[in-house]
Amino acid sequence: MSARIAGRLLGRRSGAWLPALVLGFVLGLSGSAAQAASFEDVPASHPNQLAIEVMAQLGVVSGFSDGSFRPDTPVTRQQFAKMMVLALRISVSESDVSPFADVPSSGPGSLFPDNYVAAVAREGITTGTTSSVPGAKPLFKPGDRITLAQVVTMMTRGSGRPLVQPPAKYRSVWGDFDVSHGPTARLAQYNGLLRYTPALSASPWKAATRAETAALLYNLMGTDPEGLNGLFLGSSADLVEYFRKRGRTSEKFTIPLADLAKLYVLYGRRFGIRADTAWAQMVHETGFGEYGGDVLPDQNNMAGIGATGGVPGNSFATAELGVIAHYAHLAWYVYPDHLDDPYCVASSDPAVPGDPRHFVIDGRPHRGNVRTVLDLGGKWAPSGEYGTAVLRHAQGIVPTVGW
Repeated sequence: MSARIAGRLLGRRSGAWLPALVLGFVLGLSGSAAQAASFEDVPASHPNQLAIEVMAQLGVVSGFSDGSFRPDTPVTRQQFAKMMVLALRISVSESDVSPFADVPSSGPGSLFPDNYVAAVAREGITTGTTSSVPGAKPLFKPGDRITLAQVVTMMTRGSGRPLVQPPAKYRSVWGDFDVSHGPTARLAQYNGLLRYTPALSASPWKAATRAETAALLYNLMGTDPEGLNGLFLGSSADLVEYFRKRGRTSEKFTIPLADLAKLYVLYGRRFGIRADTAWAQMVHETGFGEYGGDVLPDQNNMAGIGATGGVPGNSFATAELGVIAHYAHLAWYVYPDHLDDPYCVASSDPAVPGDPRHFVIDGRPHRGNVRTVLDLGGKWAPSGEYGTAVLRHAQGIVPTVGW
C-alpha cells in the first residue's frame, strides 16, 4: 500500500453544524434513515448499514444465498484476515506462504485461508501466537472467533498512513485493559479509527461480529493513501485549512467556503465516499475556487460534470445540489451496483437532487471500476495524469486527531 493534468475547469478552456440553507435536504432525505437496506436483515436504521453496504459493494464482505447478511454472526480470525486484504487492497497470491503451523494449505485455485493469512503476516498486521512446542512455528488459530481487541490491533497495524501518538494523559474508552492490546486501542481511538462505531460500548474481549468488523474496516479505509471510500477521519475545518494554507482567499463559490466544506463532509458520510478525496477533486477542478475555464461559479458545478471541450456543463440551483451531484456521479464510478439511496438517480432538473450524467448501458448502471483516486485518470477525465493531480491535493489534507 505505497502512496502511489490539468482540471477541466481551468485554463485549457480559458453554531449549528449545518447552515440553514441545507436543512431542507437534510431533514427530508439525508442520512441512513433515507437509505434502503441491501440485505433483508440490515434495515436502514441499523447503525452500521452504510458501512455494510459499502463493503458489500466493494466485495470485502458478502451476504448469504437467502438474502441475509447476518450482522450479529461472529467473525473468525481467518475470515478477518481475508477482509483486511480486500479492504486495504493488499496484494495476495499463491506465492504467499503462511508462516503459521495451524493454517492448512488450500492448494492451487484457492487463496483462502492460507494465502490471505500469509499476506497479512507479510505486512506485519498479525504475528500470531507462540506455540507451546519448543522450536515449532507460531500459531494463528484461524478458526477462533476474533475479539474486538484483536480486530482493533490488526487494523491499527494495517493503517495506510502513520498514526499520531496521543499525549501521555490521553485515555481510551477501554482504558488500560491489556498490556498488548490496550496501547493499540488507545492509538486507534485517538486517530479516529473507532469513530461512530457501537463497538466501543462493548467489552474489548467480546467476539467481533460481521457488522462490527465491517464498520471498523470502513473507518480504516479512511487511512488508505489512495482510497476513495470509507470514512474521512477529519473535519470540515481540515478541508478549509488545506484551502487556506495555499494562500487562497478569493474563491468565487456561491456560499462561504466553511459552509461548502460542511456540505462535503455531510454528503461524504452519506455516500460512503471520503470527503477529503472529493474535496481534493473539487479543488483541482475549480482551481481553488478561482475557475477560469468554461464553467462559471454560479453554475454550482464544482466537479466539472458535463464540461467537455468548450461545453460549460451542467448547472445546479444551489451549491448543496452541486455537492450532491458530485457525490452521486462519483458513486456511479466506485460502486458496481450503486448505492440504495434516493439521491443516486438520474436528474436533469437543476433543482432536484441527483446526477445529471447518470449512465445506463444496456439497462445496467455504468461500472467505472474505480477503487482509487488514481483510477479516475482516463475514466472521469481523459488524461491519465488526472488522478495523480487530484491525489496530490488529497495527500495535503491532514485529518484532525484527538477524538
